[in-house]
Amino acid sequence: MAYRPVLLSPSDIAHLIGKPVGTVKRWASEGRITSHDGRYDYLEVRDVATGGIKVPPKRTLQAAA
Repeated sequence: MAYRPVLLSPSDIAHLIGKPVGTVKRWASEGRITSHDGRYDYLEVRDVATGGIKVPPKRTLQAAA
């Protein structure tokens, strides 16, 4: 089964995780979450919403072999 993101607006994500909209946009600019034409995948920040983690981890690039 292919991965299907749950795309929401920045304000919807901010409401669900209890953070300001600016925080959501900053996380996207830092590479912590993926932007899909101005919308964000809720599944990437679900652990923040449930209190499992405070911020999504920064992504690291895989080195070419």
